Amino acid sequence: MTNETENDHYKQLGLYKASILIWKIVPPILILLGTIGNSLSILVLTRRSIRVSSTALFLTVLACSDLLVLYSGLLRQWLIYLFDTDVRNLSEAGCKINVWLVYSSLDFSAWILIVLTLERVVSTWMPHRARTLCTKKTAFAFIIAVGVFILGINSHILYGIGYKITQDENYYPIENKCIEIDRNYAYFFENVWPWIDLCVYCAVPFVVIVIGNALILFKVLNSQKKSKSTIASRLAKKSSMPAMLFTLNIVFLLSTLPVSIYTIGQAYWPKDLDDYKMAKLDFWWAVVNMLMYTNNSLNFLLYCLSGTKFRREVIRLLTWKKCFRLNHINPAQRNYTSTRFDNQSRSSTA
Repeated sequence: MTNETENDHYKQLGLYKASILIWKIVPPILILLGTIGNSLSILVLTRRSIRVSSTALFLTVLACSDLLVLYSGLLRQWLIYLFDTDVRNLSEAGCKINVWLVYSSLDFSAWILIVLTLERVVSTWMPHRARTLCTKKTAFAFIIAVGVFILGINSHILYGIGYKITQDENYYPIENKCIEIDRNYAYFFENVWPWIDLCVYCAVPFVVIVIGNALILFKVLNSQKKSKSTIASRLAKKSSMPAMLFTLNIVFLLSTLPVSIYTIGQAYWPKDLDDYKMAKLDFWWAVVNMLMYTNNSLNFLLYCLSGTKFRREVIRLLTWKKCFRLNHINPAQRNYTSTRFDNQSRSSTA
């Protein structure tokens, strides 16, 4: 009776109610925006005029990875809070694969930004060799290498996370849980793994991204300052891509650092917290998660805001539909429209 009373009091706290509202309202918005935005990104980046570059390939793969993050991670959380259904508790395979995919897809998105940054550094510092080094073939090789590395470093989850069925005294199943298989792995997963994950997901990308963007900015400014030669103007043209990359990187760092810090701190917080502090932690857990998933949802808007070439391709894609409709109008109707326009033009001139 006491436990039920305490639980009721906890659920009546304002911060707890706010966290539940966040989990119920924000995810469908981010999933919708992310699905539309990433799908449009894939459509634009695979157009004939832009898909020839290795950068377009990296951004296409990034959009696919972001979609996987949203549907393996955020959609699962939304279903938990809206329908009290967890896909991880439905089967052994669902338990292991979902946890593995969530960690791997998040890390993969971060490392695609790393490779993209390094490619821009090579293009800026060695423009003459970039044509032979930064090819689609090389990009494919890096994508595969990064994918194998990320899947491998997270593969311990397939062993350590298990599907446990709790039974009552009559051996009837009463609860299914996707949890650590033993205490040793539980200690590793709660105390050691968050530090490793922080390095893989945030720290290493942060260092590479900051240094890479600093090198790009230094080279562009230095070249423009020294001369106005062809090389300098070529670097200036390429600076539009670093501008978009810089925007992506800043948003990535600001949105992922809070959840990494929270995950590490979670292992060291006291276990006997009162209801208010627990509700406060639940609230901030919802906030940092929404920040993290925002990064995977709004890249299309970032492309449009900071990428001149990407905006141009979006406009071409939209206007192409209008041209397509005009080209497929009945010839007689087209001639009638043209004649009518010519007559109106003559009358207005007269």
